[in-house]
This record gives sequence, structure tokens and C-alpha cells, in this order.
Amino acid sequence: EPSIAETGCPARRLWVEGTPVELACAASGNPPPRVTCDKLGDNQDTPPMSPNVTRAHAGTYQCRATNTHGSALRNVTVAVEYSPAAVTLRVVPSANISRGTSFSVECRAEGLPPPTYGWALPPAPNLRFAPDNRSVAVAAAAAANRGLYTCTASNRHGRRAGS
Repeated sequence: EPSIAETGCPARRLWVEGTPVELACAASGNPPPRVTCDKLGDNQDTPPMSPNVTRAHAGTYQCRATNTHGSALRNVTVAVEYSPAAVTLRVVPSANISRGTSFSVECRAEGLPPPTYGWALPPAPNLRFAPDNRSVAVAAAAAANRGLYTCTASNRHGRRAGS
């Protein structure tokens, strides 16, 4: 009967968006088994997946090793990492600020691993950055706070900015 071991078929895989899709599992048995892997929960109606990794590839796959003596199953969980995308900035309470009022600029971005944030903005003494650097608070707005606020989200796969 076939068997699929952790060494030939790790239960967890990490793929990077844009790289070629590759899900191979080694199985043992005599005669040598045929191995197929299918994503769980996918309908037969869905269009064929891209040959390169997309976020849609994340999920659990069931690999089946089959020979004339039977079959063995193993589930493989795939996580897909990707560079920051969809960087958005939001000014709270609004982008129209009166002199002397306080406001903050918040930055959000999708990415895996979660991105870190950096800022390019008008230099002023009344700025305070959040501990995670996702937002900057401005106390008692002055002329020095006027200008372009740009947030850059970065992870090991890339960077993207929004203003």
C-alpha cells in the first residue's frame, strides 16, 4: 500500500506570488504510486488556475498516492506571501484642516508578511507617530504641516507607496 511521509510531502508550504506553481509530493510503495493533488473546496466550474502563484492558490490541498494496492491521503496547507498592495491613506477627521486643530493620517496596505510603514512628510515639531508607524498624528496644525504626506509599505517581497 502507498504511503506519503512528512519528509516527502510537508504539511505546510509557503509560496510567493508570481513564482511558478509547484506542488509535488513524494510517495513510496510497490508498484510506485501515482500522486495527484487537488485544492479542497474548489468547484469543477472554476476556471483553471494560473501557472504562476496568485493569492487564490492559498488554501488546503489533498494529495492522493494511488497504486494497485490502495491509496494514501495527505493534506497540505499552502500560504501565499505577496508584496504590499492597495496602499490607502485616510485623513481623520477630514482632509480640510483648520489652523490649530488636530488630525491624523492613517496608512493601510495589504501584504504578507504584514508590511512595515515609513513616511515622507512636511517636517514639523508637532508630529507623533503611532507605535506601529501606520499613522501620524498632528497636534495643533500649523502652516508647517501643509503639504504632501506619503506612506510607504514594505515587506521582503517589495514596497508600494501612497500619497
